[in-house]
Amino acid sequence: MVFFSKVIARKKRSKAKLQIIFRNRVLFMLIIIIACFTLLLTQLFHLQINLHHKYATMSDSNRIQLIPMPPTRGQIFDRNGVVLATNVPSFNLTITRQNTSKPVAEIIETLSQWVDISEQELNKYYRTDRVTARQTPVPLKEQLTEAEINRLSVNLYQLDGVDISSQLTRFYPEYNTAVHALGYVGRIDQNDMKDIEAKNIQNQYLTLTHIGKKGAEKSFEDVLRGTMGFEEVETNSNGRIIRRLEQTLPTPGRDIYLTLDMRLQKVAEEVLGDHTGAIVAFDPKTGEVLAFVSKPNYNPNLFVNGISHKDFDDLNSNPDKPFLNRVMQGRYPPGSTIKPQIALAGLEAGIITATSHINCQGFFQVPGNKHKFRDWRRWGHGKVNLYLSLVQSCDVYYYDLAYKMGITPMTDFLKQFYLGQPTGIDLLGESRGVLPTPEYKRLNFNQPWFDGETVTAGIGQSYWLTTPLQVNQATTIVAQRGNAFVPHILHSIRNPSTNEMVINEPVPIEPIHVSRPEYWQSIIDGMVGVVHDNKGTARRIATGLNYKIAGKSGTAQVKSIAQNAVYNKDALAKKHHDHAWFTAFAPANDPSIVVTVFLENGGSGSGVAAPLAKEVIHAWMTHFKAPLQTPKTNAKAGE
Repeated sequence: MVFFSKVIARKKRSKAKLQIIFRNRVLFMLIIIIACFTLLLTQLFHLQINLHHKYATMSDSNRIQLIPMPPTRGQIFDRNGVVLATNVPSFNLTITRQNTSKPVAEIIETLSQWVDISEQELNKYYRTDRVTARQTPVPLKEQLTEAEINRLSVNLYQLDGVDISSQLTRFYPEYNTAVHALGYVGRIDQNDMKDIEAKNIQNQYLTLTHIGKKGAEKSFEDVLRGTMGFEEVETNSNGRIIRRLEQTLPTPGRDIYLTLDMRLQKVAEEVLGDHTGAIVAFDPKTGEVLAFVSKPNYNPNLFVNGISHKDFDDLNSNPDKPFLNRVMQGRYPPGSTIKPQIALAGLEAGIITATSHINCQGFFQVPGNKHKFRDWRRWGHGKVNLYLSLVQSCDVYYYDLAYKMGITPMTDFLKQFYLGQPTGIDLLGESRGVLPTPEYKRLNFNQPWFDGETVTAGIGQSYWLTTPLQVNQATTIVAQRGNAFVPHILHSIRNPSTNEMVINEPVPIEPIHVSRPEYWQSIIDGMVGVVHDNKGTARRIATGLNYKIAGKSGTAQVKSIAQNAVYNKDALAKKHHDHAWFTAFAPANDPSIVVTVFLENGGSGSGVAAPLAKEVIHAWMTHFKAPLQTPKTNAKAGE
């Protein structure tokens, strides 16, 4: 009994021990479970409360998209409100890579079953796509026809990320007219992107595909572009918009009014005709550019949505260089057009007077040198004073004057007239030109300066290179007797939302002071004689005028000829023919217009260029000379 009692007692103790162990294990497991639940609840609280904003934003980013909204580019008008650049509706087939569920190549293959996609369009798409953000729609086919829109509309549901987008495209209603002043917009390329990144303005071009490439479109890009807007939309899993949420509307670009008068511009374009050359006209009292013609020209509309290879090759291979803006980038010897400024330099230096004279025998020789520098009139002009030197354009008079003055004093005085110097016009890309100095020759040719080069510099040859714009500015300064303005083509800026007009106020140049004011009158009298004296080189254009024109002709030599040889243009290639110049202002006593005509390899300045200048001046004086009416404002451009 005792034995069994012990066994039973032992079993009871063992059972109690097992119960304790079991209870401890259950308790331990319960603690672990509670701890796990506590951890889960803590993490859930952290996710739901602390990280709610983060994950809500991440969730929204999958279904909420910000779509950039491009601004409408500002329009361009002439001084009288004639539309020069505007925006017209266009329907394009676009692909947005971020929203596609198939490879782009497969999508394009499907699309080609519904619309014709040319190799050129395909190549242009891939070029554009390489430099465009994934969320930005890239045009595959532009300016869809109504039939193409109908075919695509019933099939596009099959393709994600493909849309028909309506957008405004740039249009130039005057086509070739004033293209070198207006410029054009074109697709943003890699060079443009480098410039954009250098300026740190990438955000302004998120969805923009075009940018100003040349002329006013490029020069005033920041004004015309506008500011990007955004639309917040909700999309489904395929990227399709299912709900539009909020909008921040874009700010449209501002409109600009140019100083050009399209009536005068068209006259100048017609007058220049098929000549290769340039015509530029200013209002001398403000520096406003009234006409800006360079030929040959081209149609800017070809470049807006990508020019074809054929059209580009035709333009680029043209030997007359239609892309060259001859008004401000073409550099040519000014010839006799700068004799008025050289004469003024001689007066100011005391080397000549209005009445002093030389005897022109048809040539000039540097003392101690046998070389003869020939006058254009081989038998000479006889007794010549300042007035006749301008009227007859006597070369010998200016050979002698330049030699006596010396190259440095002469060029130091002439650079005040912006000859061989940038004028500061508000269009980008102006060429500098060349002011003939010993320093220039040493730096560029590593050669010393010779007296003979000073002599020929006196008639606008030697190393002189100027643009038609510079010659016109130099003539304007004479017309205004030393007080003129920086030439400019921007007249005003208009806010299309408020209609507020901001005027671009003229900026005066540093005045040119001479010791005796009558020096200016002596020069102007000589220029009037060029047209109205019976010995004047341009006397033929005086017929029928009831006002006075002051002018100066110029015939700039392109190819040197032997000392005793006679110039014969028929024996020379066209590219070696002389350049023709004529620069003038009217009325001579109170000028309202200054015009310079340049004809590349055109021949005689007085015979060919002067009549063209007269037509432009006469059109202005008789038909278009009316004040520009603009909204009054006290604001200034740039404020």
